[in-house]
Amino acid sequence: MGATVNTVLVVCFMIVGQALTMTSPDLQHRLQDLDTFIQNLMTCESRPIVGLTVSVVKDGQTIFAKGYGQRDLETGQTVDNRTLFCVGSISKSFTSALLASILGEREDVSWDTVLTDILGPSFRFRDQFRTKETTLRDILGHKTGLENQVIGLFTGQDIDRSELARRMRYFRQVHPFRTLWHYNNDLYTLAGHVAEKLTGKSYEALLRERILQPLGMDDTVYLADALEDGGFSNFPQTYLTYNTTGYYEPYSQEEFRPLKLHLPAGGVVSSALDMARYMKFHLSGGRDAAGRAMVPEDTLRQTHAADFLMPDGNIAVLDKFEPDWPVEVAMTQGYGMGWWIGAYRGYKRVQHSGFWAGFVSLLSLFPDASGGIFTSGNGPYTPWAIEDIHDIIHILVGDILTGKDHWLNATTACTYPEPWWTRPEPNRTVLPEISDNFPRDKRDYEGVYGNHATGNLTISLNATDDKLYFSLGLIGRGLVLPTDSANRIFLRYQGPLAYIPQGPLAYVPIMVVDVGQRDGKVFSLSLQNEPPGPAALFERGLKMTDPDPTEPQWDDCVSGSPERGSSSKAFAILVFLAYVYCFI
Repeated sequence: MGATVNTVLVVCFMIVGQALTMTSPDLQHRLQDLDTFIQNLMTCESRPIVGLTVSVVKDGQTIFAKGYGQRDLETGQTVDNRTLFCVGSISKSFTSALLASILGEREDVSWDTVLTDILGPSFRFRDQFRTKETTLRDILGHKTGLENQVIGLFTGQDIDRSELARRMRYFRQVHPFRTLWHYNNDLYTLAGHVAEKLTGKSYEALLRERILQPLGMDDTVYLADALEDGGFSNFPQTYLTYNTTGYYEPYSQEEFRPLKLHLPAGGVVSSALDMARYMKFHLSGGRDAAGRAMVPEDTLRQTHAADFLMPDGNIAVLDKFEPDWPVEVAMTQGYGMGWWIGAYRGYKRVQHSGFWAGFVSLLSLFPDASGGIFTSGNGPYTPWAIEDIHDIIHILVGDILTGKDHWLNATTACTYPEPWWTRPEPNRTVLPEISDNFPRDKRDYEGVYGNHATGNLTISLNATDDKLYFSLGLIGRGLVLPTDSANRIFLRYQGPLAYIPQGPLAYVPIMVVDVGQRDGKVFSLSLQNEPPGPAALFERGLKMTDPDPTEPQWDDCVSGSPERGSSSKAFAILVFLAYVYCFI
């Protein structure tokens, strides 16, 4: 008993910052330097940051876990290693891990099981070929080529996951099936529904029962729950900033509402200490702290394997090669299931980022070094600046975990990615010229316009101020304004999304709307979606139960036999050609 107490005391007093650690003196020294480096990094004038949390694991131990800065500028409350941050799309790896746990108990289902074998014959995509071919591996690897419904994601949809699954038949093609990697949040929400169908339990309950509780991730919660019962304790305010003023603007917590539906894609909220437990789970091949297998190792490892090429458009952002850079960092080798797969200085790197409502997170695993790092911040969100901070810290920790000398110093950490690369100016949204008057009676625009995939867009005339207002989804609302084009209007957000037109998220639709007419009357509204996806068409009076007149009658989206055995060779050839095109 006495020996046990002494052991516990030794462990408790081996502290670096706020981190429990069992490390060599050299590693402890490098971690102390890391602590100092991060503190200095947060003072760089080029990239101010409000708050940050960091955890590092190595050889099954949490060797560093500390908070920096403030979680709320108004109250001055500070970040610690149990402060909660939304991890955004890192949640996708929770979904693939959850499914790995379920598959480990089933002999009738695998990563290559066709979705209709799980969801039943009533489930389908827009074309027959995708419906007959699409597997769990396809939706988790972003291989379907279907549009990413950004409008619905940001404005929120008051539906459940079974209804989203039904609406998948209305999602349109951006690329032919299995030809190009195309990121899609909705398909991860669909994957969460698959888990529900396989078990008869809610995704929320499954994740807690199968992943969070066995790992002791007791701090970890779900973002939409922050709006219930007074919210969470030790939870930060997030911030954005407009580049023209440098003013810190808090995000509204109303932006958490869309992630109730999309929890499997981006709604997990966790702390540095809990995420350390999660990293150790992955690095151990799916085991808990006691060494008990939670997930079959091979099933989990498949989520970490590069299964599909990422497009060359990501290379300039993510990849670094000599002689332009001092080291080689390759992050576009491929995508697994909820993970980017790449390499850092010769070591395999399994990584994913997450963004939502001012939270920016990054998780990197170095399996061959038995280590990993998690970081998350609460803003201010500006294009690239906040991502660069995470990248810099992960580079430093990557050096520590792999025993390499640092190639960044205090000066280059503040100028990064310069002097090696000058990042181009982010795309700025070009706002339309606002006109003084509408080209027709305002009442002609009033009505409910429906889209089978997204839902309803409502325009109404306020009799008090004689202005047109719109509402879309759970949190999309604002003014309808005339433009200098007779057949174009502008939906200017108010409320929680008011920052979008002039804010930092260039990829979010700004709601420039093309007005369609039928018999001289306003009949449809065509809204921008995420490029290169097609515009979202909302038609007056359309109900969700109405047939879609644009829906193909089960036409194949690509050439090839609908039989899986014969189609796989064709897709292997397409993947090879894509590789040649991108990298030769």
